[in-house]
Parts: sequence; structure tokens; C-alpha cells
Amino acid sequence: MSDDAIFLAVGGQLTALRKADYTSEDVLQQVLAQFPELVAGVGTAGESAKLLLVRREMPVAAADSVGLSLDHLFLDQSGVPVLVEVKRASDTRARREVVAQMLDYAANGVATWQNDLRDAVAQTAGSTDPGTFLQEQLGVEDVEAFWTTVEDNLRVGKIRLIFLADRLAPGLVRIIEFLNEQMRDVEVLGIEMPQYTAPEGQVVYVPQVRGRTAAAVEAKQRRSKRASWTEQTLLDAGAEARSEAEMALVRRLIDDVKACGGRFSRGTGSTAGLTGWYPVDGKDTPVWNINVGDTTTSGWLYYILPEYSTRHPERIEAYADAVAQIPELAAKVGQVRARGWSGWPSLPLERAAEMEQTMEPIVLATR
Repeated sequence: MSDDAIFLAVGGQLTALRKADYTSEDVLQQVLAQFPELVAGVGTAGESAKLLLVRREMPVAAADSVGLSLDHLFLDQSGVPVLVEVKRASDTRARREVVAQMLDYAANGVATWQNDLRDAVAQTAGSTDPGTFLQEQLGVEDVEAFWTTVEDNLRVGKIRLIFLADRLAPGLVRIIEFLNEQMRDVEVLGIEMPQYTAPEGQVVYVPQVRGRTAAAVEAKQRRSKRASWTEQTLLDAGAEARSEAEMALVRRLIDDVKACGGRFSRGTGSTAGLTGWYPVDGKDTPVWNINVGDTTTSGWLYYILPEYSTRHPERIEAYADAVAQIPELAAKVGQVRARGWSGWPSLPLERAAEMEQTMEPIVLATR
């Protein structure tokens, strides 16, 4: 314990709270899990920002490693995955090891968490419907558009990395600043969160952000400026990145929704995404999602089974069986079925455009 103190005035009485070390790293982790709002403002997009804890000790699959797990994985209200690694100042490991560990989690997590995030949120929601849970926790109005954005952000690596400690070493802060200024889509931040305690049991946490330099803020704002996606800008983006056959399939999907009197919801990520909604048995239902990617990534077609199963439990088996007739998706459908309809079987747009049967599950599910 040091002599650093803050003073709490209540009812004419002044109480001194003095800086105190956390008894263990696990205590600091528990504080963050219980009170994510401690870092939601300083570590995301302002005072009104929200964070949803997806999971503590989130598994990370890597080809050359086993047993990797991230301390905390959150989602913010904009659909950005937030990776938090917690360390006490007394942790003597070299800053290079701490940074390498976080980058390992980030590189492998974005490549393997496409379906895992939905499953983890469903588990966290417990008996609450996952869509309702997202609305309650993050204020999400269009759940499908939100998940489209999350998956788009994972696909292009738009994530936030947070190093959390009671005190950050100056050398680590400089590395955080450098990474945050140089990385295009990844925001890298440090948060110091010392605690101050009083003999009567009061505890005050004082989070302070590190790494959000003026240069980093300017660079991120400059790179993120673009108009919202529309149907036309999606088609324009696809025309630059995808083949004529792929874009013919995209236009066919769009025309099918319009012919059935449906609607669309659009992701807000850096690559253009679109979800097709149909009136199915009187219920507004998301059935497919596409993302056209860009010149460095593939485009994808997703068959939306989870939300379809919620709205049409009597029809989901037929829809899933039709999707499973596509050879590449038979095993994926089996996995989704085993998880209680959690997950979106997907095909590269290039492959989907080669097969006439691509549209068959959609027609069966919507007529």
C-alpha cells in the first residue's frame, strides 16, 4: 500500500481511500467481468458506450498451439469484438511476451470465432432469447444486422485490443501507442485501473486510458470515413472485387427478395454486407446473408438457420436438409443442428455462383 489517496466526502464526513494492490490477477479479472462499464467509456467510443461480456477465458484455436485462452472477450454496441488481457504490474514477464501473446490471440481469434461468438453469447444469455439479450445489454435493434457487422468486422480484422493493468510499464505504453498509430483497422489501447480502498470497505476504481494519442485518433478517423452502404454501393463494390458470375448471383438474390415483398438490412463494416428478409408464414424472417468482400478477401453467402428456427420451428428441418444437399455444407449443417441451430453454414460466393442448387434452400424456405 502506498500513500497515494483520494478523498470521499459523504454527509459532511471525509473518508480517505488509499491506493492498494490487487491481491491477485484473478481479482482484477473478476472486477472487470462484473463491471465492464469501468472500461466501456474510456476503452471504446465514449461515455454512452456499452460492452457485453461474451466469455471469460475465451478459447483461441491455433494450428501450432493448444490450450490458448483470452482473459476476456467483449462485444461493443457497434459490433466490434474487444479483446482484453489482464496483467498486474507485479507480473514480471517481458513486455515483448505480453504483446506477442495478445497478437497471437487476435490473429487466431479473428480467423476462428465466426460461429463461436454466437454460441458463446447464447450460452451467456442462458434462458433468455439471444436476440432479446442483445437488445437488453447493448440496445441492439436489428439483431441480424448486428451479427452481420460482427462477422464482417472479424473477417477484415476490425477489432479492439486492450491491455488492462493496475499500472502499465512505460515501455509497454510506448508499444501500445506505436501499434495504435500504425495499425489500420485494429485499435490498441492500454487501461490502467488502480483501486483505492478504505477500512470501512469502500472501493474506488480509477480507469485511465493509454495509447489513444492524437496521431492515432486522426489516423483512425481518416481511415473510417465513408458513406453508409446502400444497395448500389454494395453492387459497385462487388463489381470491383467479384466475378461477373458472382455478381449475377448477388443480383438474383436481391431480385428474389423484392419479388417476394421482402426487405433488406445492411451491415456497417468496412466491406459490404446484406441480409435478405422474407415474409414467411406472416413473419418477417432473415433467410440469407451475403458479403461481397474486397479485392483482398473472398465474398461469402450464408444461410441463416438460427433465427429461422426461432420463427419457424416446424419448417427448420426442411430448410436445413435442403442446405445440407450442397456437398460442402452437409457437415456444417450437422454441426449447427447439434448445437441447437447455432451457426450460419456458409459458402464462398465463387463456389455458390457455380451451382444452380444454391437457390433451392432459399426457395423452399420462403414459399
